Amino acid sequence: MARLVTSFGGKPYIAPTVGIEANPDISKEVQSFINTILADGTDYAIFMTGPGVYALLSTAKKMGMQKRLVEELNGVNVVARSSKPKRALADYGIKTDFVPDDNTAEGIVTLMKSHDMHGKRVLVLWHGSYSPTLNEKLITVGAHVFEFSTYSYSLELKESGARILSEMGFNYTPPEESKVVKLIEDINNGLIDVITFTSPPASKNLLEIAKKYRMKNELIRSLNEKVTVVAVGPPSTRALEEGGVTVNVMPNVYKMGPMLTALSSYLFKKGVSNIDRSRRVQGG
Repeated sequence: MARLVTSFGGKPYIAPTVGIEANPDISKEVQSFINTILADGTDYAIFMTGPGVYALLSTAKKMGMQKRLVEELNGVNVVARSSKPKRALADYGIKTDFVPDDNTAEGIVTLMKSHDMHGKRVLVLWHGSYSPTLNEKLITVGAHVFEFSTYSYSLELKESGARILSEMGFNYTPPEESKVVKLIEDINNGLIDVITFTSPPASKNLLEIAKKYRMKNELIRSLNEKVTVVAVGPPSTRALEEGGVTVNVMPNVYKMGPMLTALSSYLFKKGVSNIDRSRRVQGG
């Protein structure tokens, strides 16, 4: 993200607001996932997240079940929410049959509804933020849905979450409350021109910390009056709007590259030739 901002001529300001922690019952969740697919069979397996794939397969390996699980997954219809879980699945030799054009829960539902879902068994491995939309809409078209999770989002990067990201090869910048407080102060002081949000928890955690330090109302006012607010897709936009923040830019393709392209076009129309090098862009 920082490299993308720099390539567009901006100055990155890095202050993550989201960490992850492994589900304390991860072994139980993985065992349940394995039992469901091995004992009862399934028609579709939906993977919402790359880290979730790594956590699932690495835990299955410790249980001595990874090879069998990979074989079974290659015998069902596999849906990856985006290129990230698709790449993670490929790392374990698992083919992906479908990737929706719209990588939101609504986009997955649209994809699934193009097939006969009546009576079909669907496994969903969630990312750290759960939404009932996918489950509810799949049930309305006759599917039987089984949901699992391997990690959750948090205000800090837990050791268990750090291990997941390390296994994926990420050099991850953990969230630090002091950095987020400094970000809020800089926003309120007019030192930030653009802020980007790539997940609903990013905005919720930012506002939660602002509330903790009695700066929430001022932050919302500053975001709406002083800052160009960018959201990667509809879920992030909804989370911001529910918090009282107006979103100025959202790309048509819900990915980071198109998001920065849309931001550049927006600033150009406002009379800025690019993301000026003096401008500071926060990625969240």
